[in-house]
Amino acid sequence: MTLTKTPEVTPKARVVERPAATGLAWLYFSPTMLSITVWVYGPLVFTAVLSFLDWNLVSPDIEFNGLKNYETLLTEPEFGNAAWNTLKYALFVLPFATVVPCALAIALWKRPGRVSEFYRMLLFLPVVLAPVANALSWQFILDPLYGTLNQVLGFAGVEPINWLGDPATALPTVVVVTAPKVVALNTLLFGAALASLDRRTVDAARLDDATEGEITRAIILPQLRRPIVLLGLLSMVVVWPWLFTNIGVLTRGGPSNATDNVYYRLYTYGFTFFDAGTASAAAIVIALAFGLLLTVHTLLSRRFRATR
Repeated sequence: MTLTKTPEVTPKARVVERPAATGLAWLYFSPTMLSITVWVYGPLVFTAVLSFLDWNLVSPDIEFNGLKNYETLLTEPEFGNAAWNTLKYALFVLPFATVVPCALAIALWKRPGRVSEFYRMLLFLPVVLAPVANALSWQFILDPLYGTLNQVLGFAGVEPINWLGDPATALPTVVVVTAPKVVALNTLLFGAALASLDRRTVDAARLDDATEGEITRAIILPQLRRPIVLLGLLSMVVVWPWLFTNIGVLTRGGPSNATDNVYYRLYTYGFTFFDAGTASAAAIVIALAFGLLLTVHTLLSRRFRATR
Protein backbone atom coordinates (compact mmCIF):
# COMPACT_ATOMS: atom_id res chain seq x y z
CA MET A 1 0.00 0.00 0.00
CA THR A 2 1.36 3.36 -0.96
CA LEU A 3 1.11 6.14 1.51
CA THR A 4 0.79 9.66 0.19
CA LYS A 5 2.51 12.32 2.17
CA THR A 6 0.35 15.20 3.27
CA PRO A 7 1.81 18.44 1.93
CA GLU A 8 3.10 20.68 4.68
CA VAL A 9 1.51 24.07 5.09
CA THR A 10 4.23 26.61 5.56
CA PRO A 11 3.70 29.54 7.95
CA LYS A 12 4.12 31.87 4.97
CA ALA A 13 1.17 30.23 3.13
CA ARG A 14 -1.06 30.63 6.20
CA VAL A 15 -0.09 34.28 6.46
CA VAL A 16 -1.01 34.82 2.81
CA GLU A 17 -4.45 33.15 3.22
CA ARG A 18 -5.48 34.81 6.48
CA PRO A 19 -6.46 38.33 5.21
CA ALA A 20 -8.78 36.86 2.58
CA ALA A 21 -10.38 34.51 5.11
CA THR A 22 -10.74 37.34 7.61
CA GLY A 23 -12.35 39.57 5.00
CA LEU A 24 -14.79 36.81 4.03
CA ALA A 25 -15.66 36.24 7.69
CA TRP A 26 -16.38 39.94 8.16
CA LEU A 27 -18.55 39.84 5.03
CA TYR A 28 -20.64 37.05 6.57
CA PHE A 29 -20.84 38.88 9.89
CA SER A 30 -21.74 42.25 8.40
CA PRO A 31 -25.58 41.78 8.26
CA THR A 32 -25.63 40.71 11.91
CA MET A 33 -23.29 43.49 12.98
CA LEU A 34 -25.34 46.05 11.02
CA SER A 35 -28.58 44.83 12.67
CA ILE A 36 -27.04 44.97 16.15
CA THR A 37 -25.71 48.47 15.47
CA VAL A 38 -29.06 49.76 14.19
CA TRP A 39 -31.37 48.05 16.68
CA VAL A 40 -29.23 47.82 19.84
CA TYR A 41 -26.30 50.24 19.97
CA GLY A 42 -28.05 52.99 17.99
CA PRO A 43 -31.00 53.29 20.43
CA LEU A 44 -28.58 52.97 23.34
CA VAL A 45 -26.56 55.95 22.13
CA PHE A 46 -29.75 57.91 21.39
CA THR A 47 -31.04 57.17 24.91
CA ALA A 48 -27.73 58.29 26.42
CA VAL A 49 -27.98 61.60 24.50
CA LEU A 50 -31.62 62.09 25.58
CA SER A 51 -30.65 61.62 29.23
CA PHE A 52 -28.81 64.95 29.09
CA LEU A 53 -31.72 66.85 27.51
CA ASP A 54 -34.96 68.46 28.68
CA TRP A 55 -37.66 67.34 26.21
CA ASN A 56 -41.34 66.36 26.43
CA LEU A 57 -41.31 64.15 23.31
CA VAL A 58 -43.49 66.54 21.24
CA SER A 59 -42.17 70.06 21.68
CA PRO A 60 -39.63 71.40 19.12
CA ASP A 61 -37.85 73.18 22.00
CA ILE A 62 -35.11 70.93 23.32
CA GLU A 63 -32.72 72.19 25.98
CA PHE A 64 -29.46 70.77 27.29
CA ASN A 65 -29.98 69.77 30.92
CA GLY A 66 -26.55 68.41 31.85
CA LEU A 67 -26.61 65.97 34.78
CA LYS A 68 -29.80 67.44 36.24
CA ASN A 69 -31.93 64.50 35.04
CA TYR A 70 -29.66 62.04 36.88
CA GLU A 71 -29.69 64.25 39.99
CA THR A 72 -33.50 64.43 39.91
CA LEU A 73 -33.75 60.69 39.41
CA LEU A 74 -31.41 59.68 42.22
CA THR A 75 -32.92 62.11 44.74
CA GLU A 76 -36.57 61.21 44.07
CA PRO A 77 -38.00 58.87 46.74
CA GLU A 78 -40.26 57.24 44.13
CA PHE A 79 -37.28 55.92 42.16
CA GLY A 80 -35.59 54.67 45.34
CA ASN A 81 -38.81 52.89 46.32
CA ALA A 82 -39.07 51.42 42.81
CA ALA A 83 -35.46 50.16 43.01
CA TRP A 84 -36.16 48.52 46.39
CA ASN A 85 -39.32 46.91 45.01
CA THR A 86 -37.32 45.64 42.02
CA LEU A 87 -34.96 43.87 44.43
CA LYS A 88 -37.95 42.33 46.24
CA TYR A 89 -39.44 41.18 42.94
CA ALA A 90 -36.13 39.50 42.05
CA LEU A 91 -35.95 37.71 45.42
CA PHE A 92 -39.57 36.53 45.23
CA VAL A 93 -39.29 35.37 41.60
CA LEU A 94 -36.02 33.45 42.11
CA PRO A 95 -37.62 30.32 43.74
CA PHE A 96 -40.14 30.16 40.89
CA ALA A 97 -37.27 30.41 38.41
CA THR A 98 -35.06 27.70 39.94
CA VAL A 99 -36.49 25.50 42.71
CA VAL A 100 -40.03 24.86 41.44
CA PRO A 101 -39.24 24.23 37.73
CA CYS A 102 -36.17 22.16 38.61
CA ALA A 103 -38.26 19.91 40.89
CA LEU A 104 -41.00 19.57 38.26
CA ALA A 105 -38.52 18.82 35.47
CA ILE A 106 -36.76 16.14 37.56
CA ALA A 107 -40.10 14.53 38.50
CA LEU A 108 -41.14 14.40 34.83
CA TRP A 109 -37.71 13.17 33.71
CA LYS A 110 -37.79 10.27 36.18
CA ARG A 111 -41.11 9.05 34.76
CA PRO A 112 -40.79 9.21 30.95
CA GLY A 113 -43.81 8.42 28.83
CA ARG A 114 -46.95 9.90 27.34
CA VAL A 115 -48.34 11.04 30.68
CA SER A 116 -45.12 12.93 31.36
CA GLU A 117 -45.26 14.58 27.93
CA PHE A 118 -48.91 15.53 28.51
CA TYR A 119 -48.06 17.21 31.83
CA ARG A 120 -45.10 18.96 30.20
CA MET A 121 -47.46 20.38 27.56
CA LEU A 122 -49.92 21.55 30.24
CA LEU A 123 -47.12 23.24 32.17
CA PHE A 124 -46.00 25.16 29.08
CA LEU A 125 -49.47 26.57 28.32
CA PRO A 126 -49.07 29.78 30.43
CA VAL A 127 -46.17 30.88 28.21
CA VAL A 128 -48.34 31.00 25.08
CA LEU A 129 -51.23 32.86 26.73
CA ALA A 130 -51.58 36.51 25.71
CA PRO A 131 -50.11 38.55 28.62
CA VAL A 132 -52.89 41.18 28.75
CA ALA A 133 -55.71 38.60 28.48
CA ASN A 134 -54.02 36.55 31.19
CA ALA A 135 -53.77 39.61 33.48
CA LEU A 136 -57.45 40.50 32.88
CA SER A 137 -58.45 36.95 33.81
CA TRP A 138 -56.55 37.27 37.08
CA GLN A 139 -58.29 40.60 37.69
CA PHE A 140 -61.65 38.80 37.74
CA ILE A 141 -60.29 35.99 39.91
CA LEU A 142 -58.76 38.38 42.49
CA ASP A 143 -61.63 40.87 42.70
CA PRO A 144 -62.18 41.61 46.43
CA LEU A 145 -66.02 41.53 46.20
CA TYR A 146 -66.92 39.07 43.44
CA GLY A 147 -63.61 37.31 42.73
CA THR A 148 -63.52 33.53 42.44
CA LEU A 149 -60.63 33.16 44.89
CA ASN A 150 -62.37 34.99 47.75
CA GLN A 151 -65.57 33.06 47.15
CA VAL A 152 -63.71 29.74 47.37
CA LEU A 153 -61.87 30.85 50.50
CA GLY A 154 -65.22 32.01 51.92
CA PHE A 155 -66.37 28.37 52.10
CA ALA A 156 -63.48 27.79 54.53
CA GLY A 157 -64.50 30.77 56.64
CA VAL A 158 -61.76 33.10 55.39
CA GLU A 159 -62.68 36.79 55.28
CA PRO A 160 -62.46 38.49 51.85
CA ILE A 161 -58.95 39.74 51.10
CA ASN A 162 -58.15 42.73 48.89
CA TRP A 163 -55.27 40.97 47.15
CA LEU A 164 -54.31 43.84 44.83
CA GLY A 165 -55.55 46.77 46.94
CA ASP A 166 -53.60 46.05 50.13
CA PRO A 167 -49.92 47.17 50.08
CA ALA A 168 -48.98 44.11 52.16
CA THR A 169 -50.35 41.58 49.66
CA ALA A 170 -50.19 43.42 46.32
CA LEU A 171 -46.54 42.74 45.42
CA PRO A 172 -46.56 39.01 46.35
CA THR A 173 -49.84 38.64 44.45
CA VAL A 174 -48.32 40.15 41.29
CA VAL A 175 -45.37 37.75 41.65
CA VAL A 176 -47.69 34.73 42.03
CA VAL A 177 -49.72 35.84 39.01
CA THR A 178 -46.50 36.08 36.95
CA ALA A 179 -44.94 32.88 38.33
CA PRO A 180 -46.72 30.35 36.03
CA LYS A 181 -44.98 31.80 32.96
CA VAL A 182 -41.55 31.63 34.65
CA VAL A 183 -42.16 28.09 35.93
CA ALA A 184 -43.43 26.94 32.53
CA LEU A 185 -40.48 28.29 30.54
CA ASN A 186 -37.81 27.10 32.98
CA THR A 187 -39.37 23.63 33.36
CA LEU A 188 -38.97 23.22 29.61
CA LEU A 189 -35.35 24.42 29.75
CA PHE A 190 -34.50 22.24 32.75
CA GLY A 191 -36.01 19.33 30.83
CA ALA A 192 -33.65 20.08 27.94
CA ALA A 193 -30.70 20.08 30.36
CA LEU A 194 -31.83 16.76 31.87
CA ALA A 195 -32.01 15.19 28.39
CA SER A 196 -28.19 15.14 28.31
CA LEU A 197 -27.95 13.08 31.53
CA ASP A 198 -27.19 9.37 31.29
CA ARG A 199 -30.16 7.41 32.69
CA ARG A 200 -27.94 4.33 33.16
CA THR A 201 -26.27 6.09 36.10
CA VAL A 202 -29.65 6.48 37.79
CA ASP A 203 -30.60 2.88 36.99
CA ALA A 204 -27.33 1.65 38.50
CA ALA A 205 -27.98 3.67 41.66
CA ARG A 206 -31.47 2.13 41.94
CA LEU A 207 -29.94 -1.35 41.67
CA ASP A 208 -27.75 -0.38 44.64
CA ASP A 209 -30.94 0.39 46.64
CA ALA A 210 -30.41 4.15 46.58
CA THR A 211 -33.57 6.10 47.39
CA GLU A 212 -35.02 8.65 44.95
CA GLY A 213 -33.96 11.45 47.29
CA GLU A 214 -30.37 10.20 47.36
CA ILE A 215 -30.35 9.87 43.56
CA THR A 216 -31.61 13.44 43.17
CA ARG A 217 -29.14 14.91 45.67
CA ALA A 218 -26.04 12.91 44.72
CA ILE A 219 -26.44 12.36 40.96
CA ILE A 220 -28.91 14.72 39.32
CA LEU A 221 -28.57 18.05 41.13
CA PRO A 222 -24.73 18.23 40.90
CA GLN A 223 -25.03 17.93 37.12
CA LEU A 224 -27.66 20.68 37.03
CA ARG A 225 -25.55 23.21 38.93
CA ARG A 226 -24.69 25.30 35.87
CA PRO A 227 -28.22 25.27 34.36
CA ILE A 228 -29.62 26.38 37.73
CA VAL A 229 -27.28 29.39 37.85
CA LEU A 230 -27.81 30.19 34.17
CA LEU A 231 -31.62 30.00 34.32
CA GLY A 232 -31.67 32.01 37.54
CA LEU A 233 -29.79 34.81 35.78
CA LEU A 234 -31.78 34.44 32.55
CA SER A 235 -35.04 34.77 34.46
CA MET A 236 -33.84 38.08 35.89
CA VAL A 237 -33.82 39.33 32.29
CA VAL A 238 -36.97 37.79 30.79
CA VAL A 239 -39.36 38.16 33.73
CA TRP A 240 -39.59 41.97 33.72
CA PRO A 241 -41.82 42.33 30.59
CA TRP A 242 -44.29 39.84 32.11
CA LEU A 243 -44.22 41.70 35.43
CA PHE A 244 -44.63 45.02 33.62
CA THR A 245 -47.81 43.82 31.88
CA ASN A 246 -49.34 42.53 35.12
CA ILE A 247 -48.44 45.72 36.99
CA GLY A 248 -49.85 47.89 34.20
CA VAL A 249 -53.16 45.98 34.01
CA LEU A 250 -53.71 45.00 37.65
CA THR A 251 -52.24 47.72 39.90
CA ARG A 252 -50.59 50.52 37.82
CA GLY A 253 -47.83 50.58 40.42
CA GLY A 254 -50.20 50.96 43.39
CA PRO A 255 -51.44 50.86 46.00
CA SER A 256 -49.16 53.56 47.43
CA ASN A 257 -46.41 52.54 44.93
CA ALA A 258 -46.24 49.12 46.61
CA THR A 259 -45.97 47.27 43.27
CA ASP A 260 -43.92 49.85 41.41
CA ASN A 261 -40.53 48.85 39.99
CA VAL A 262 -37.84 50.62 37.99
CA TYR A 263 -39.26 49.52 34.62
CA TYR A 264 -42.77 50.73 35.37
CA ARG A 265 -41.28 53.92 36.89
CA LEU A 266 -39.33 54.48 33.65
CA TYR A 267 -42.57 54.08 31.67
CA THR A 268 -44.30 56.54 34.03
CA TYR A 269 -41.60 59.16 33.50
CA GLY A 270 -41.71 58.75 29.74
CA PHE A 271 -45.37 58.24 28.87
CA THR A 272 -47.31 59.62 31.85
CA PHE A 273 -45.21 62.72 32.65
CA PHE A 274 -43.68 62.95 29.11
CA ASP A 275 -40.27 63.59 30.65
CA ALA A 276 -37.99 61.97 28.08
CA GLY A 277 -34.81 63.17 29.82
CA THR A 278 -35.52 61.58 33.21
CA ALA A 279 -36.90 58.41 31.57
CA SER A 280 -33.72 58.08 29.51
CA ALA A 281 -31.58 58.69 32.60
CA ALA A 282 -33.49 55.88 34.35
CA ALA A 283 -32.85 53.58 31.36
CA ILE A 284 -29.11 54.33 31.48
CA VAL A 285 -28.97 53.72 35.27
CA ILE A 286 -30.77 50.37 34.82
CA ALA A 287 -28.39 49.36 32.01
CA LEU A 288 -25.36 50.27 34.13
CA ALA A 289 -26.73 48.30 37.10
CA PHE A 290 -27.22 45.24 34.87
CA GLY A 291 -23.71 45.67 33.45
CA LEU A 292 -22.29 45.85 36.97
CA LEU A 293 -24.14 42.68 38.04
CA LEU A 294 -22.95 40.78 34.96
CA THR A 295 -19.36 41.93 35.57
CA VAL A 296 -19.47 40.76 39.19
CA HIS A 297 -20.96 37.43 38.11
CA THR A 298 -18.27 36.94 35.45
CA LEU A 299 -15.46 37.71 37.89
CA LEU A 300 -16.90 35.38 40.54
CA SER A 301 -17.35 32.61 37.96
CA ARG A 302 -13.74 32.91 36.81
CA ARG A 303 -12.52 32.87 40.41
CA PHE A 304 -14.68 29.82 41.17
CA ARG A 305 -13.31 27.95 38.13
CA ALA A 306 -9.74 28.90 39.04
CA THR A 307 -10.09 27.51 42.57
CA ARG A 308 -11.51 24.14 41.39
